[in-house]
Amino acid sequence: MDESVGVDFESLRDLPVAQRLNQRLYPLPSVIALIRRVSGEYLLIERQKAPYRGKWALVGGKWDFGEPLAQAIEREVREETGLETALVGLRGIVNERVVAGDAGCHFLLFVCAMAVADGEAQERNEGPVRWFSQEDMAALAGSGRMVATDYAMVERFGDAAGDLAYVEAEVVVALERDTQEIRRFEVAYQTLAQG
Repeated sequence: MDESVGVDFESLRDLPVAQRLNQRLYPLPSVIALIRRVSGEYLLIERQKAPYRGKWALVGGKWDFGEPLAQAIEREVREETGLETALVGLRGIVNERVVAGDAGCHFLLFVCAMAVADGEAQERNEGPVRWFSQEDMAALAGSGRMVATDYAMVERFGDAAGDLAYVEAEVVVALERDTQEIRRFEVAYQTLAQG
């Protein structure tokens, strides 16, 4: 274990709730947007909150209770940038565990490719937004000014053409009768394979 880190990944699950980001009991489901211009530039935001305050990152945030995936990511992008976007496809799921000194946090990140439908990216309440080339992002990551896992997500998922299987399910459970009824279990998004 690195001496500058008071918590390690093996003991993260035993971390007292008071030492967890926002005292969370479970991983925080979050949506992350890969928004790329035709010129190849990606849209980033400068984070204003822990654990990545002051670092450039992909646009995204928490997945609210009850939201379908497309609604969650489109809402987050709109809130952070003012852009109207549409979900193109789910590119990956990242289980991100973070230790910072004596604290820790745990995110389950749903990485989504997005298409811009309308608008210009502009700073909102969440922090400055800006378009960056691959070279600019590499320089930011190399200097520690970009969230390392976000840079890795661009590298891993940025040119991906296929999707993971993503199914939306809605189930009604009658606890008194111990029954369950599947109301919906279907592939929510399907894209054409790109050649």
